[in-house]
Amino acid sequence: MSTQDRTKLLLVDYENVQQVELAGLDDSFRVIIFVGADQKNVPFDLVIKAQKLGSRVEWQKITGNGSNALDFFIACQLGRELEKSPRPECTVLSKDKGFDPLLRYLNDNGLKCKRINSLAEIHHKVAAAPATTEEPKLRRVVEVLGKSEKRARPRKRKTLSQCISAMFQKKIHQQEVDRIINVMLDNGLISEANNAITYEF
Repeated sequence: MSTQDRTKLLLVDYENVQQVELAGLDDSFRVIIFVGADQKNVPFDLVIKAQKLGSRVEWQKITGNGSNALDFFIACQLGRELEKSPRPECTVLSKDKGFDPLLRYLNDNGLKCKRINSLAEIHHKVAAAPATTEEPKLRRVVEVLGKSEKRARPRKRKTLSQCISAMFQKKIHQQEVDRIINVMLDNGLISEANNAITYEF
C-alpha cells in the first residue's frame, strides 16, 4: 500500500500538542506533523518513534510567524485532501477549537474529518473489542444512565469512566470500563467530539 493510498490522515498541530504517541497507530494512518517556525527542538523519543513509521510520516516546518500561522498550513492541507479521490478520513490533533467551524464546513462538503485533543481518543477507538448491546454490564450502564436526567450525566470520558466504575462498586478493571465506553461509542449510544460526551438515549 503506497502512502497516498492510506485511508486515514492525521494532521498534528505540534505547536499546540506535544504529547504525540505514534506507536499505537495502525497501518491505515499516514501522519503529517506541522512544526512552528520558532520551534527549534523536537524530543528525541518522538523522532525515533516517527522513524519507525517510515514513509507513513512527514514533517512540515512552517515558514514565517504570525497569529495562527500554523493553523493556516493545516487548513491548506485539508483543502488539498478535499480535492483528492478517494478522500482520506482526516483527523486534526489540536486543542484549538478554532478548527471546528472549518471542519464542519469540510464535512458538509464531503470530507470526513474531526478534531481530537489527544491521540488517546484514537487509541481507545482502535482498541474497542467487538461486542453487542446485549451484554449484562452494558445493559446495566445504559439502564442506570437512562434513569438520570441528561444534564446530570457525565460529560467527559474521565467522569463517565468514574461513574461506570462506581456502578460496579469499583470491582471491575479499568480496561473493562474503557471497553464498555468504546462499545457504547461503536453502537451509537453515545458520541464523543472535542472531548465531550453526548448521549443518544
